Amino acid sequence: MAAITLEHVKKIYESNNNAESVHDFDLEIKDKEFIVLIGPSGCGKSTTLRMIAGLEKVSEGTIKIGDRVVNDLEPKDRDVAMVFQNYALYPNITVYENLAYPLKLRKMNNNEIHKRVTRIADLLGITGVLGRIPKELSGGEKQRVAIGRVIVREPAVFLMDEPFSNLDITLRNRMRMELLELRSRINTTFIFVTHDQTEAMTLGDRIVVMNEGNIMQVGTPQEVFDTPHNLFTAGFLGYPRMNFLRANLINDEGMYSISLQGIRIELSEDQCLQLQQNNVNTQEIILGIRPEHITALFEEQENVLECLIRLIEMMGSELHLHLTTPTSENILLRLPTFYLSKEQRDHLKYGNKIYLQFSPKALHLFDPITEKNLIFGNED
Repeated sequence: MAAITLEHVKKIYESNNNAESVHDFDLEIKDKEFIVLIGPSGCGKSTTLRMIAGLEKVSEGTIKIGDRVVNDLEPKDRDVAMVFQNYALYPNITVYENLAYPLKLRKMNNNEIHKRVTRIADLLGITGVLGRIPKELSGGEKQRVAIGRVIVREPAVFLMDEPFSNLDITLRNRMRMELLELRSRINTTFIFVTHDQTEAMTLGDRIVVMNEGNIMQVGTPQEVFDTPHNLFTAGFLGYPRMNFLRANLINDEGMYSISLQGIRIELSEDQCLQLQQNNVNTQEIILGIRPEHITALFEEQENVLECLIRLIEMMGSELHLHLTTPTSENILLRLPTFYLSKEQRDHLKYGNKIYLQFSPKALHLFDPITEKNLIFGNED
């Protein structure tokens, strides 16, 4: 079993004025689960990974791998293996020898070493480069060798610290797909650190969103994207990022609506019920809406938000329209190009008007003080 439990884990750097890098980190990782830690640079995700690996000492709290508390165990005794972003290959020995090295340290016999190395090389598609040294390899080949050197040990847990960050976008996409395929074949526990949303959303069974050493939300990629519990998670996940607008939430005897710059949006029955259960009253809010969830209209209707076009970005299959509202707030709209008529395309010019319509189910309501989602924020 390679379940991992982190209980109230903290990392404090005494040499840096007792700066606390990771705060009260609580997480249970199931056996054979693929967990992704995601967040901006400096949020504590790599530090957390290194504490699990034993490369950083835990200041407070407990880390368990299986049933063992591993706080005081050396990295070599934790049955984990780590892939770094800089490959960390031995430069003067062949790929075969790089893969075989951790097995030689275990004093494994040569026949078993050969079987494991050739099997892993075949699994990763690097059989043809076994006789080369690292400087003769491409970036993708180096990363496969680095992953292979971890897999060949057959550890209980794989730890991966932004392993694709040094690759160009084409190689990143390829390696991501290869890792998905590899994961289905070796079926063990993965903890993967990244700041790349695509990697997090495509790889993780669950993702852990972090900011400033704190866990902001844990859930499946779809859960975290669809129901962000706070302003940070809502703004961090999704590209282009979610729009945020000042608005007012109105509670009329349990029926809720939003007043937004002269228009009124009636919320659904389910939304009203949830707001009632959360004891939400009439108040100012920050309204969140993703650029792809806004309906664009080219003619004025009742109860639509009139905006001015100030910038247009052509992205191929879609346009990114940068708009200004009547109160000078900015909105970004993603508009698919395929279904636009010639007249609509001709209308999309700087300074022209466009009208926006909002579906209640696509809206997110945040408290401007606590920054919690008023509908989903109590689920933490």
